[in-house]
Amino acid sequence: MLKVMLINDGEGRVVSLRRVLAEAGVQIVAEVEPSKGLADVIRQVAPDLVLIDTDAPGRDTLEDVCVASEHSARPVVMFTGESTRETIRAALNAGVAAYVVGEVPASRIQSLLEVAMERFAVERERREELSETRRRLADRQWIDRAKGILAKMRNISEDEAYKMLRERAMQSQRRLGDVAKEMVELTDWMKP
Repeated sequence: MLKVMLINDGEGRVVSLRRVLAEAGVQIVAEVEPSKGLADVIRQVAPDLVLIDTDAPGRDTLEDVCVASEHSARPVVMFTGESTRETIRAALNAGVAAYVVGEVPASRIQSLLEVAMERFAVERERREELSETRRRLADRQWIDRAKGILAKMRNISEDEAYKMLRERAMQSQRRLGDVAKEMVELTDWMKP
């Protein structure tokens, strides 16, 4: 059984949403109003999903969702009556996995929530891949700079400089990129 936390932002359709969720076998483990400490509340409640019921999502609600999404690692589904392109875009940019306009029958709610969970997982995986790619690129840049500095200082080839960096990383049990960055920053600091 899916456990959800319901954020009630305004009048919305919260009564009918509660009924539909109950009919679909979805358990509401908490119901709260939007707040700045939303990420902490989500962490404490530990729902499978976060649902927001709102008439029209305001900027504050979207900011709270964005912060909560970054820190709670839970998919967010927004149920609303607002269907403007700008609002939808803002909600998706804030981390909403599914943006639902209007009523949803109980027979469809389970599949809608499962799709939102899968979309969230795919997006999270993409963000992690992008972050790892950026880290590797930054490491490569630090390593290339460090090799150049070592090669020039020691009058050795860049291959030899790379071996020295790698040995230093292994000896200190640190990542090669971190060792290279530290060396470059120290060298830059020591320049007159």
